[in-house]
Amino acid sequence: MIVGLVGLQLSGKTTVFNAVTRGDAEVGSFQSQKGAVNRGRVLVPDERIDWLAELENSRKLVYAEVEYFDVAGLSGEKDTAADSEIPQVLREADALAHVVRAFKDEAVIHPKGSIDVARDIRALDDELVFSDLVLIENRLERIEKQAKHTKDDQIKHEFEVLQRIKAHLEENKPLRAVEIDPEDEKTVRGFQLLSLKPMLLIVNVGEDDLGAVRELSEKFSQFKTQPNVDLVVMCGKIEMELAQLADEDRQSFMQDLGIEESALDLVIKKSYDLLGLISYLTAGEKEARAWTVHKGATAPQAAAVIHKDFERGFIRAEVVAYDDLRRTGSHAEAKKQGLVRLEGKNYVVCDGDVILFRFNV
Repeated sequence: MIVGLVGLQLSGKTTVFNAVTRGDAEVGSFQSQKGAVNRGRVLVPDERIDWLAELENSRKLVYAEVEYFDVAGLSGEKDTAADSEIPQVLREADALAHVVRAFKDEAVIHPKGSIDVARDIRALDDELVFSDLVLIENRLERIEKQAKHTKDDQIKHEFEVLQRIKAHLEENKPLRAVEIDPEDEKTVRGFQLLSLKPMLLIVNVGEDDLGAVRELSEKFSQFKTQPNVDLVVMCGKIEMELAQLADEDRQSFMQDLGIEESALDLVIKKSYDLLGLISYLTAGEKEARAWTVHKGATAPQAAAVIHKDFERGFIRAEVVAYDDLRRTGSHAEAKKQGLVRLEGKNYVVCDGDVILFRFNV
């Protein structure tokens, strides 16, 4: 899973990136390197893996991973849509995270001259929509004559689909907020349309607002009413400081500040939810591991994430819910209580399933 961070200059975007990646990523200078991209991989916190590893005396723990990348901030000085400065590298992301400035600091001038969360959210959506519109118009221009004179049904279908997508974009609607036919979505998937990508809004508040994060989350909840949009309120500066601390010190510092849950863990969880991802678990002497699949994946599809042969030769899956396993304390006791099930090819995997696949190839 890849998440691209975007936002205006001086929004604290790179501070948030440093916090999310725990400062482990190599951060370059956007001023000295045109088109620079900072990248970092993050292990998804999962106490279930820790417990399973202890249960099975696993020699290795393997967590799910998320890749985040950070691009140069937008200047906010463009006056027309034709001046779009959206980095094209964002198209490779599975989801976008828009860092929106809500902190006040007279020493750090906002590119647009004032703090306005709603304005900045709309401005970025406008940029994404326009960038997609240009891409679609260019493709339509290239295939229009061909679509009118060819007998190739695939080209004709693409032309019709792109016309429908263009109509949505011309209404200045992010495609994530539009109900698109699944077949149409499949046709345009290769274009990696920016406004179609799920969006996580990260409202970056100041240290003085730490005690009001819950209230601010409610206040800004109006911005996540669109489909495929979620929101996190966090103080990037504090979270970056927390990220540099050892686990024990971090917990103590969070208690002192009255922070109930790490915003960084929340960012990762919400990124997963937006993309419709879940984790199932495997555990043994060799390793305890989290495997990422899409919600709705069947047992054979989940097995394929481990190895294609597992899907091809799938026989059945031995499944126990993590919560049941944790409550009973062992596989043997879970089996005794009838909580371990044998599931077939049509079984839909649930988040937290602990699975042992049986296969033959």
